[in-house]
Amino acid sequence: MMFDLFGLILNYTVFFERMHYLLVIIFIIVILLSDRSPNNMLAWIFTIYVFPVGGIILYFLFGINWRKNRIVSNKMKGEEKKIFSRLFNFLQRDTSEIFRSKDFFYYNKVVGTKNENFEKMTLQEREKKINKQIDVMLQNINMNEREQEIVKMLYKSEGTFLTNNTSYRLFYNGKDAFDSILEDIKGAKHSIYMEYFIWKSDELGEKIKNLLLKKAKEGVKIKLLFDGVGAFNLSRKYKKELKMAGIEARFFLDVKFSITKLNYRNHRKMTIVDNEILHTGGMNVGQEYIDGGKRFSSWRDTNARFIGEITAQYLAIFVTDWLNSGGKNDDFSRIIKSEAVKEIKEQEPIDKQKLKYVMQVSSSGPDTEWTTLKYLYSKMISVAKKEIIIQSPYFVPDTSLVSQLKIMALSGVKIKIMMTGVPDKKIPYWIAETYFEELIDVGVKIYRYKAGFLHCKNIIVDEKMSTMGTCNFDMRSFEINYEVNSVFFNEEISRDLKKQFLCDLELCEKFDEARLKKVGFFKRLRNSGFKLISPIM
Repeated sequence: MMFDLFGLILNYTVFFERMHYLLVIIFIIVILLSDRSPNNMLAWIFTIYVFPVGGIILYFLFGINWRKNRIVSNKMKGEEKKIFSRLFNFLQRDTSEIFRSKDFFYYNKVVGTKNENFEKMTLQEREKKINKQIDVMLQNINMNEREQEIVKMLYKSEGTFLTNNTSYRLFYNGKDAFDSILEDIKGAKHSIYMEYFIWKSDELGEKIKNLLLKKAKEGVKIKLLFDGVGAFNLSRKYKKELKMAGIEARFFLDVKFSITKLNYRNHRKMTIVDNEILHTGGMNVGQEYIDGGKRFSSWRDTNARFIGEITAQYLAIFVTDWLNSGGKNDDFSRIIKSEAVKEIKEQEPIDKQKLKYVMQVSSSGPDTEWTTLKYLYSKMISVAKKEIIIQSPYFVPDTSLVSQLKIMALSGVKIKIMMTGVPDKKIPYWIAETYFEELIDVGVKIYRYKAGFLHCKNIIVDEKMSTMGTCNFDMRSFEINYEVNSVFFNEEISRDLKKQFLCDLELCEKFDEARLKKVGFFKRLRNSGFKLISPIM
């Protein structure tokens, strides 16, 4: 009897063991065919092999290659594309579809081509015509070759184009930034669109809400978009007050309905007032962005206020995110034509306008065809001649970006990297240290900001071009989050950002070889252990 029972248990054990190995093999094959980077594949294979059950669950939650699905669906046509998109795409709408539409080309028509003839052209003929026109435009505005390459890359990868803007203002602390946002909301006449990763019902959140309630009574159209995790704790009373006032509010990737997409967050931040004024940057809606909150003595961040054509591009991104969050009441084409491309037919080509502040938008997410923001950072590094300045709270690049930084440093380019010295998350802070030795060895200077929490995400190249926005210098921002940055082809803006960097430098600790020696064996071992799984964090 006991022998039979033992045999039965043994048989079941062997069966489950074989099933376990079969599942592990299946998922390893899936990972190998997923078109990921070698580091990413190795991290997932390691996780699933060591933690088979937990690893497989994690892969379902965090590991599906949505970008590959988007690329596959883009090659399909008709009903086949619709079916595949519904089953396997992360989100249905893609901002590049707007940017590439005939209503949203940078001045709404191709020079020397009648509209009806343009409609009859094949996609390849259109692209050739448009690319030729972009070449002429860039030559006419005397843009240098390095900047031209970035402009063309962003157009090719996501369809965004150069914009001419009339004014800008940079903010380096939350009080000034939100005072300006509140002032513009107060003056709104027609519409207010706000999209933020974190939105809290704290002192700042209440102040914004009360002003929005007042503007709603005045008949201003208001749409609010919160991230499903970043605003998860927004109080029920707060949401009810918004709804009762007629303010439309939605959650992007609401975790109550999409647990498999828990890891993919909308990290974008923007306020658009009357389709004319844009606020964007690193700041969320929370009191800590003004005073540092309970955890930090202060909060250092960068935000900007723009007036100009770039607002329409951010509006296109907002509209796409709104519709991907279930915004079905508005007609997609009508919003784009009546709001995002307002008066675009009357605009002159950018090379014929009086140029002031030339900018371009770059955005990407886990399901966009390309990791455009990573490409942007990579390209900006590669075209530098004298100096590269990087500010980011986290520094978790892949091997290709580290190699680029080393190559540029060995080529004589001065590189300064500033990250937070007072972390909010320990693991990325530890992982960052694993890169320091090889970068310091080639002459890269690394600084940690000690006066509070550093949250800004800026890159400045040769004081001539720069970028600012929501994208950290880490793999989560490049691969997993929905991010958006503004790119400035302007010396004045770039010098302003550098001037603030030099001010921040006075509040930093330099991480040099002497400091590196103080990191003990067990800390190095811990840091390297977490680095092993950094590609999937």
